[in-house]
Amino acid sequence: MPRILARPTGGGATAALAGDATSPAPTGSVGAVRTGVREVAAALARFLLGGVRLVAVVIGGGVALAATLGALAPHLAAIWSANESTAAEIDLSQLALRSIVYDANGDQFDVLYDVENRAPASLDEISDEAKTAVVVVEDEGFWDHNGVNASAVIRALIRNVNAGGIEQGGSTITQQLIKNGVVGDQRDLSRKVPEAALALRLEREMSKEEILERYLNTVYFGGGVYGIRAAAEQYFGTTPDRLDWGQSALLAGLISNPTRYDPTRFPDEARKRYRFALKRLLDTGHITEAEFEDYLDMPLPSRRNVAAEWQPTSYFIEEVRRRLLDDPRLGATRAERAEALFGGGLRIYTTYDPAAQAMAEEAIAANLPDDPRFFTAALAAVEPGTGKVRALVGGPGFDRFEFNIATQKGRPTGSSFKAYVLAAAMENGYVPADEVSGIGPCEFPNPAGHPDPYVARNFGNSTGSVATIRSQTLRSSNCAFLRLGQIVGLSNVVDTAHALGVTSELDPGVISMPLGVFDITPLDMATAYASFANDGVHVDPIFIERVEDRDGNLVFENRPHAERAISVQSARLVTSVLEANVRGGTGTRARLPDQPAAGKTGTAQDFGDAWFVGYTPYLATAVWMGNPDERVPMRGVPGVGNVTGGSVPARIWGAFNTAYHAGRPVVEFADPEPTRGGRRIRTDLEEKAYEKFLDSPCGDEDLEVDTDGDGVTDSCKDPTVEFNPEFGRCPALMEAVDLDGDGKFDQCQLPTTTTTTTTTTTVAPPTSGAPGSTTVPPTTTVPPSTSTSIPPPPSRP
Repeated sequence: MPRILARPTGGGATAALAGDATSPAPTGSVGAVRTGVREVAAALARFLLGGVRLVAVVIGGGVALAATLGALAPHLAAIWSANESTAAEIDLSQLALRSIVYDANGDQFDVLYDVENRAPASLDEISDEAKTAVVVVEDEGFWDHNGVNASAVIRALIRNVNAGGIEQGGSTITQQLIKNGVVGDQRDLSRKVPEAALALRLEREMSKEEILERYLNTVYFGGGVYGIRAAAEQYFGTTPDRLDWGQSALLAGLISNPTRYDPTRFPDEARKRYRFALKRLLDTGHITEAEFEDYLDMPLPSRRNVAAEWQPTSYFIEEVRRRLLDDPRLGATRAERAEALFGGGLRIYTTYDPAAQAMAEEAIAANLPDDPRFFTAALAAVEPGTGKVRALVGGPGFDRFEFNIATQKGRPTGSSFKAYVLAAAMENGYVPADEVSGIGPCEFPNPAGHPDPYVARNFGNSTGSVATIRSQTLRSSNCAFLRLGQIVGLSNVVDTAHALGVTSELDPGVISMPLGVFDITPLDMATAYASFANDGVHVDPIFIERVEDRDGNLVFENRPHAERAISVQSARLVTSVLEANVRGGTGTRARLPDQPAAGKTGTAQDFGDAWFVGYTPYLATAVWMGNPDERVPMRGVPGVGNVTGGSVPARIWGAFNTAYHAGRPVVEFADPEPTRGGRRIRTDLEEKAYEKFLDSPCGDEDLEVDTDGDGVTDSCKDPTVEFNPEFGRCPALMEAVDLDGDGKFDQCQLPTTTTTTTTTTTVAPPTSGAPGSTTVPPTTTVPPSTSTSIPPPPSRP
């Protein structure tokens, strides 16, 4: 019975095959083997001359012998003198190896490669069936020859000489290894001669086991697949140690012509070749007749195993790839970085949490309504305090839309942007109890030369009222936040948003900015809201924790980069308001059963984009819903109606975070310090108008009437305003009162000076189960802007 390959006991070849996490690190080159050794050529020539004598006997004629010798003589001379020229080197140490990507648990979950999908395997990680099938089909005399099979070479030489070129191979496994690693695959004698000489030399430098292991890790199996490990994954979705006789026969049959025998493209040719390989195993006694018949009916793979390949639809992987190609720590140029990433055998350790990712995808699938207008959702989840991105869903159809909504394509955020206006107000000395007018419609003058003012309305065309900032946030009053943006100063709002983590360009000259008219990515929104959860400290998002080279040496490591964005007090005040919004405002559908949550809804113009962005002490998550290709109004969606941030996005957010926080200890948000009492705040224009109203008993000199001609105003032209020399006309009807009940306003509500304070108890720091935070020195509070210059708004409010 022909022998089954014995496993090697030494580690020689294994040491030379490093680069993947599954194999040890290399100890160096196989050895710069030189061809300048006359004995190598002499030995090869003796083999070939022996073959010629055999040919002469078979042919049995002097004429034929003379012709054959005459034809072969130049080639024998070339072999003899092959090494008289400059020595060549065999350097087999650095294969192009795919890079392996690991999740937060240290488990491999993807690979990155360009053309060559290659991952090495040691010989004892390859099944005996696979090793035997390759040897039987490709080089049956492998264990007996010393690098060159003389009879095979003679047969090939005779056929090629008669044909006037290279038509037949005859290369041994050792020669193929030399061809693949050193001399190339040009089919002429200028390649075959040094190939044979080097093969003889290599057999003196490496053991048979080392040569076979190296070969099995370099041979091409088609479709960009190099090496037995990648072939087992791609064609059968398995590992090389689990390959059986049938699978091994198919792979062995591919080697001679991977394109022609590709079962995914040419199944008929592949079936014929598969039968041939099985028959060789039968004829050599490795399988029985019954096994031959059983394996003959094995279904051949109709497609490569996509689960083992890197997929562009893997949004997390796409972001990892993009960031590494842009990272100068991986190489000075993009070409160098690409070479390292796709062929350097890197080990890339990421922050990807497979459990969280599954929860995110399930939450979207369970709550996203079915609509022919192709509405989809994107999600980004970031850990406060560390910046580690735990889950990322870019929306289905990357191959169709060619962008990742979660990281590459921002969308208008709607009212979820109001959290940054709120934060800027808190940073500039205002408190949630301060009162601001939310009365609408509201209008703001455009710059000189633009005749029409900018007019905005509240959601649902609500008239609104004067109320606290906290109340205006819970009802998401547009007019209140437009006024608050003017009071705080839009430049301060921009600075605050950028400090918190927003990277998009924001124009402080756009009046409607507080309504979320600028495009921002879900990743930025999640990162910025994570700064609130982290007591005002912004941490840059991290996808990649560290990168190691093929030898396990550290290339670089990403540590959290933290900077204070807003004060601890401001962050906790914002959280107190946004937590109230989830409990009883627009975000109630995002409430969690066992954890506190804070967040804000957002609905862009004409229901084109809908958001819910929120956080717990454990995780900050942004959810966007819309059409990935263009802004399609989400009106009349089946089972939903008009989609707002408080509907589908809030439900997705709640479902994902409910699953994510299941079993985690409850951690409360830390309360802010007590604040001063609230007071009425106004824009500059409101303040000037209010002063004017107090100066005139009618609220406006143009309304004053002197009925008796004594030069003293004694009545007003406006019938809704009663003459009152003390109070004058109110700046807004909601601020006027009818003291005597005669149906006419006769007094304005003066600014209130309440003395209530927020009395709270600070909760202890999060338990060990919650993500920590980074301590950063506080920043200096910027005073409110007093500028009244208001550039024109964008086309959408």
